[in-house]
Amino acid sequence: MPARKKKRWLTVVLIFTMAATLYLLLMSYSIVPSYLPFDLALGEYAPLFIAILIIIVTKVWLDLVEPLFVRAFSHKTKSEADAAAIFQILSYIAWFVALGAIVWVVAGGPQGTGLLSLGLISAAAIYVLQKPLLNIVGWAVLVYRGIYKLGDRIKMNDVRGYVTNISIMNTTVREFRGWMSGDTFTGRHVSIPNSLILEENVFNYTKHTKLIWDEVEVKVTYESDIAAAQQHVLGATEEVAGNFMRKYSTYVRDKYEFSDMKEMMTEEPRVLLTLGDFSVRLYAVYFCPAHRRREVRSRITSTILERIFEDDRVQIAYPHVEIVPYQHRPFESRTVDLPIDDFSAIPSKSKGKARGKG
Repeated sequence: MPARKKKRWLTVVLIFTMAATLYLLLMSYSIVPSYLPFDLALGEYAPLFIAILIIIVTKVWLDLVEPLFVRAFSHKTKSEADAAAIFQILSYIAWFVALGAIVWVVAGGPQGTGLLSLGLISAAAIYVLQKPLLNIVGWAVLVYRGIYKLGDRIKMNDVRGYVTNISIMNTTVREFRGWMSGDTFTGRHVSIPNSLILEENVFNYTKHTKLIWDEVEVKVTYESDIAAAQQHVLGATEEVAGNFMRKYSTYVRDKYEFSDMKEMMTEEPRVLLTLGDFSVRLYAVYFCPAHRRREVRSRITSTILERIFEDDRVQIAYPHVEIVPYQHRPFESRTVDLPIDDFSAIPSKSKGKARGKG
């Protein structure tokens, strides 16, 4: 069953539950006539019924208003996800108000013991709900600092994904990468507790802009024509991403926080070189839309290979083993040939002494 139909049925069930609960409560106070064969005394459970009614009313109201709000504000925001994010903040405010009303009712309302009851209830809630409260604190930090929002691509706790829901307890992302290479969606949804925001690093690929920087590495042999290889890599990158970069260069530059960072940004593709163990490494640097990074990288790589394979001056480098056949060679002395007389000409002390005695 589609998610919208399930939500619609849930709303209908909640409405009937709310009506039944309200009718029983009014019947117990004789506000409406009772058709039951027995007396219904629910006065002592009235705070519980009122709390249930507050929860149901809040849930039904949010379910009915959400599609209307998102439809009305979608054209006033950048995307439907932004409109849904705004409504989520409003829904949290509504739930906080409902929670306050429930605490007030359970504490006894106007006839309650006031601050003492509220303090005891709060202390017990803090003790029992330590981890959920950490999630709430994480959610508050998330909303206040704008770490990410619906529609952003993030990485947190070794999970990469597209943010589809931010609740007060956790964040749900549609996972990409995982067992897939690149940024392909795996089909899984991952739920991340909001408390991790207080403990882990959060990487947001699209916080201020949907564009990200990327690079393609190419390795060529030292025997290749390096200048020709550089031209091939630069030409391929220019062909795929050059016009796009020049079109959005001002937009990307304006997103940088400081002027020195803006001055370092390049408006066109460029190629950087470095020396490797067995190759010269060329890096094509460019920016592209975050959701098309893998596609753009694939097109640039394909174009580079086409250009290099057509040029005999450039060879792709890769680790390999070259087998040289063994050839037997006769032994050749490398010592210096000295005349025997030269060795015999060296005087011997022992022989000299023997001759002198004779």
